[in-house]
Amino acid sequence: MTQQDNRRDLLKAGVQIGCAGALAALCGPVGPLFADEPDVEPAALAAERERRKWRRRRLIMNNDGCDAMVAGADTLEGFLSQRDRPILNSQVDSIFYCTGATTMFTHQAQVGETYGSFVRDDSEAMARHARHNISALHQLGHDTLAATAQFCHEHDLEVFFTHRINDIHDTSLDWERSTWKREHPEYWITTQEDAAQAGGGNSPRHWWSALDFAKPEVLDYLYAIQRDVTSRYDLDGVEIDYFRSPMFFQPNLDYEPATSAQVEILTAFQRQMRTIAYRAGTKRGRPLLMSTRVPATPGCCRHVGIDIERWLQEGLLDVLTVGGGYVPFTEPLDEMVALARQYKVPIYATISASGMKPPYNIDEAWRGAAANMWHAGVDGIVLFNYFPSEPTARINEIGSPETLRGLDKVFAIDQRRILEGDLVQGIEQRQVLPIPIPADGSAATAILPIGDDLAAAGRDGRLQSAELWIELNNADALSDTQVDLNGQRLTAAGTEGAWIRFDPQPNQYRLGSNVLAVRAGNAVANTESLADIVHVETRVKYG
Repeated sequence: MTQQDNRRDLLKAGVQIGCAGALAALCGPVGPLFADEPDVEPAALAAERERRKWRRRRLIMNNDGCDAMVAGADTLEGFLSQRDRPILNSQVDSIFYCTGATTMFTHQAQVGETYGSFVRDDSEAMARHARHNISALHQLGHDTLAATAQFCHEHDLEVFFTHRINDIHDTSLDWERSTWKREHPEYWITTQEDAAQAGGGNSPRHWWSALDFAKPEVLDYLYAIQRDVTSRYDLDGVEIDYFRSPMFFQPNLDYEPATSAQVEILTAFQRQMRTIAYRAGTKRGRPLLMSTRVPATPGCCRHVGIDIERWLQEGLLDVLTVGGGYVPFTEPLDEMVALARQYKVPIYATISASGMKPPYNIDEAWRGAAANMWHAGVDGIVLFNYFPSEPTARINEIGSPETLRGLDKVFAIDQRRILEGDLVQGIEQRQVLPIPIPADGSAATAILPIGDDLAAAGRDGRLQSAELWIELNNADALSDTQVDLNGQRLTAAGTEGAWIRFDPQPNQYRLGSNVLAVRAGNAVANTESLADIVHVETRVKYG
């Protein structure tokens, strides 16, 4: 029996009977995956890695790699001018660069595949640009990942390769599905037929092309991709992105949590990824940091198979990035921040442009979301799906509490959306809108996080105004709506359409969670709710 056969038998045993011992034999702290390389990171490199993990990362730009998929990116300068040059001299200290969708990449992959094989002349423009640009850059002697790494190091920026280990964009973008995935549909988490029978597109079964991490061959292939990248590119670190998309095991197809045995599989997987990074760093004489991007709460992590506290206990990561950025105002960060502090790992929360949709695609709202994250105790902020084409005030403001101080802000409660986290986990965010107001006079409770100390600003004379605005889905209900803020009844200061405005005193606000109790002034018969609360905002202006 070969070593490979033995590995697969051990892993299958762990899957079938939940045997931690079998998995430990396979994937101990430095499991016997690559016998030709050293198992132990030298002490000097370990000390250097500890120092490097705490370097300043005010803002991390997560680049999804589409800078290689636009017109004009077919020369080195054309490529770098898309997303790299615009962030120079800003608060962006790190670029986490994604070059593709799990097994298909824009870099010149030796394991996996480089985009172009399945692009046709009638494919969408992005696909045709990708095929042309990657080929043109290669002919000029350039590679997207190598060029990004060199640019970052020339400008004192940190660079990580971020690997979306289960990206499912290829369910709709056929040209992103690699030859390996096409040849092995048995590695998919379900089938296209199953997805079609599931009906509407909100079912997790519509993520049919996600890889099934219970299959040893899937893990082997991802290990090989990681070894290829870490051995050939001049990187400061790698990030294993578990959030896009957080679907690894079949129970999640039915909104059920991963089993204990499946949790062990994912822990073993992360342990081996850490080992690959150790060995790559040891071989080159400079440590390679390990980051992971995971859901924002331990409970949501556990649902998909991530035992995040165990990972932290075992030292399986140096840098922790959390959340998708889709609920940037109200992301529940307290548990994760506490764990990161306990295990001495820097933590970074995510703001996505996809979560800052109108009316919150304004600087004041970005500042408010960032202020909440800084107040929660993060070490920096990840920018996701946000790629300014020129230097902006935003990327020179939100990267520290000091530069946010005294700037006008909007604080809000996020809207309910079909999000990757909710869709896969079947777990709703702690606090999102809309919320119905009961017709019987009982209170609808909403939590409005505010990361500025408005009471202190009021005492100092720095605060010009902090208006509270609430929008209902029924303007006729405004006259019968009562609102308490942190236990104190507010008096309406006016209405505008379906919005009602209040002017609380600064000392009526709290730094952190503000409790709103909204009720019908008079009970309404024969109906369940007076109206729905659809927006809640505090609009802050400084003098």
